Amino acid sequence: MAPSKDSSVKGYVVEKVAEDKPADKHGVKQGWKVAAVGGKDCENIDSIEIQGLLKACDLPVIVKFEKPPQIRESDSEDSPNELLDDRADARTANAANIGKMDDLPVSRTPENLPEPISGWQDAVDKKILSLPVVQKLQGAGLKRPTIIQRHCIPIIKNEPEHYDMIAQAQTGSGKTFAFVIPMIARLVMKGASPRPFFPGASAQVSPVVMVLSPTRELALQTSQEISVLTKGTDLSQMAIYGGESVGITTAKMEKANIDIVCATPGRLVTLIDGSKMSLAFIECVVLDEADQMLENRLEIICKNVLCERDMPAPGSGRQTLMFSATMPQKIKEMCPELLRENRMAHLMVGNYGDDKGGSCESIQQIIRQVGDDTHRINTLIEDLHTYWIRPGKKGRVVIFSNMRVTADKLAGNLQRAGMSCQHLHGKLDQDVRDAVFDKFRRGQFDVLVATNVASRGLDFPDISLVVQFDIPKDIEPYTHRIGRTGRAGQVGMALSYVTTKDWKMYPKLVEFLELNKQEVPSFLLPRKKYDSGRRSRSRGGGRGGGGNDRGGSNRGYRDDRGGDRGRDDRGGDRGNRGR
Repeated sequence: MAPSKDSSVKGYVVEKVAEDKPADKHGVKQGWKVAAVGGKDCENIDSIEIQGLLKACDLPVIVKFEKPPQIRESDSEDSPNELLDDRADARTANAANIGKMDDLPVSRTPENLPEPISGWQDAVDKKILSLPVVQKLQGAGLKRPTIIQRHCIPIIKNEPEHYDMIAQAQTGSGKTFAFVIPMIARLVMKGASPRPFFPGASAQVSPVVMVLSPTRELALQTSQEISVLTKGTDLSQMAIYGGESVGITTAKMEKANIDIVCATPGRLVTLIDGSKMSLAFIECVVLDEADQMLENRLEIICKNVLCERDMPAPGSGRQTLMFSATMPQKIKEMCPELLRENRMAHLMVGNYGDDKGGSCESIQQIIRQVGDDTHRINTLIEDLHTYWIRPGKKGRVVIFSNMRVTADKLAGNLQRAGMSCQHLHGKLDQDVRDAVFDKFRRGQFDVLVATNVASRGLDFPDISLVVQFDIPKDIEPYTHRIGRTGRAGQVGMALSYVTTKDWKMYPKLVEFLELNKQEVPSFLLPRKKYDSGRRSRSRGGGRGGGGNDRGGSNRGYRDDRGGDRGRDDRGGDRGNRGR
């Protein structure tokens, strides 16, 4: 075993337990505290002193350990319900803000799509939803449907022949429940189709509904949202993701068939290849965050699942739904392979420009030009005091970095500055990632430093400030990152740092800021356009961006990463590739 390397830690925490040694044989785990060595109390001495005690003592010696309290151990059975209750309370508190999105423009094709519902009672009157389903939704804090839910529910639930759908709406608009409600309501009303199942080690489950997500955390969150409607019914559902051992996953599948699966694609393929799951009875499949699911490394595996396994083909009547805040043209061109062109509905909620991302007018966006990492970290600490601490720490903060090493380094700097902070990236063990997300949702720390693993779909209801310590290379991840705040009509703030090396993003940022009616700092503009705008303002017209331009136009800062060359964590859940 080895002590914590942080000499300030009192009572010392076990950092490493060697295999086949006494501590390991007695079940001591990493994170346990050393309470006493050879009868000497270690409660108030630091790790360096404890190392001295261990080195100086005669063997054998009795070392007493203290197991730290487990936050979720005593109430592990109730914790999912507690989480749902917390989310219901947050939705109820935010109900008044939902109406702020009602005036967003809506584009629908084809023209003969079912009309939107006006509210829950209207859905009951039209027999689209049952009263018990609506009562569950209201109990979960959904006092009224959001604008995308009002349009999606009758289209997806349409009888007798369902529509496939490509749906696009800004982050925080209620997209998850827009597909969960009609999909699960249909199953609640008619029940899951009968399928063969033989319990035991050779069991093979056959779900009828499947939601594919790009990250483990999003799969788990969607599963929790689905449980709002399946609770108290005969429907069964589970989340399947990389990071959990295959043995643990399959053990859950050996007792009874599973009706609804929320999965990451890599682990899904592993189970199919191991004959633990069949897709032959799938009636509805959803690609959540569809643009990420059909790009880069996930594209091949998703097309394999949708087109090359035993899943029914689109022409069989299988319903396919794609949801995201951004939908690049490349993804739209792939859709004919995956959806039924003669039954395809397109829905777009909000203001969108060509490849500019979706409108986020409720989020105040501030762009700042900064220098090297040391200057940037000092600026970050200063800005957190300005925009968050001095105004009273209203809400919490998410800070995004492009690299894992940067996230770790940032968290350390902020902790030393006295802030309650933890970091998250895709290479952390699954139990660590789960613990970080759980603690953040429970409000046990205020600042989360993360890579893109936290940028997609995840709903933390009280994020008041998002900071992009590193700017991404395209506007889509920028859109998803800032969308962690300003959710469901609330007001939020997004602060982003750029360097002169980010010049390729400048035109896209200008277009996105203009689309969202935000101030455009002068350093983002080409010199000719900036001079023209300045002359226009001198004549009394136009708006300037000087309030956000701390360094003047194109000040020659050097972007020196200070040796921080950690691998780029693209949000990915690399554990999803079947590991």
